[in-house]
Amino acid sequence: MTSALKFRRPPVYDVTLALMFGNLSKLQTLDLAPLRVGWSTDYPVLQESTPLPAWEPSELDAVEFVRSGLAWPMALCTLSAEEGDRKVKFQQDRFILNWNFGGEDLPYPGYEALKEELVTKFDEFSKLAQSISGSLPEVRRVDVTYSNRLPGVSAHEAITGVLTGWNTPSDIPFRVPDYCGFRVRYQESELDARVRVLVGIDSAVTESDGEFSSGSSLLIDAESLVEGPDDFAERLDVAHEVVTNAFVEATSEEMRFSWGENE
Repeated sequence: MTSALKFRRPPVYDVTLALMFGNLSKLQTLDLAPLRVGWSTDYPVLQESTPLPAWEPSELDAVEFVRSGLAWPMALCTLSAEEGDRKVKFQQDRFILNWNFGGEDLPYPGYEALKEELVTKFDEFSKLAQSISGSLPEVRRVDVTYSNRLPGVSAHEAITGVLTGWNTPSDIPFRVPDYCGFRVRYQESELDARVRVLVGIDSAVTESDGEFSSGSSLLIDAESLVEGPDDFAERLDVAHEVVTNAFVEATSEEMRFSWGENE
């Protein structure tokens, strides 16, 4: 199984695990103050910003303005580590864990470690949200997003490689572009019909030992529906498996060897 795929030097630099649930309209920022206090050691920095658009399709046909006397929508709350590399985000319809990795001093801890923290903190969030709103958040969708660095591989080379399975030369019939991007999205993944998957490649500049060089980034995102009696943690595992499969398909054997595959 590709879930057993391990690298000594993984190319991943950013991971987001997200849980989407029905809107808890009664929930407000101050209601969640105990989380701010309880998580302050690991996440001391607080930021509030405009909430992200609802993930579920709106039943409204037109724009609705907040009228006088009505409660404002809850802000998107972001609790960050002092270094800014780890973040927990939440609002009335989602809960997100984001880790950003940069260099040997901050190694990738692995999916299982991130999942454990997400589930543990979401459990605390859920219990507090239920005591305030009277409703327990019911997860309906999970998202797993991985961003990877491909140093020394230009975006147009990566695009050609992905489209041909890295079996043909990466030359393109025009001069090297300043920027190059590619997106492909499948409504149903081959692994699970209830998981959507997106693969994206973009031009990027990478840094190594103070030296900057051109390269590319590989983005893989999987969304899994959570239905009825489903365990959202299990659906998170399925989405992660889809991401891992897509990663293997989008990279070459030579690349994976250079990253220390299963060393």
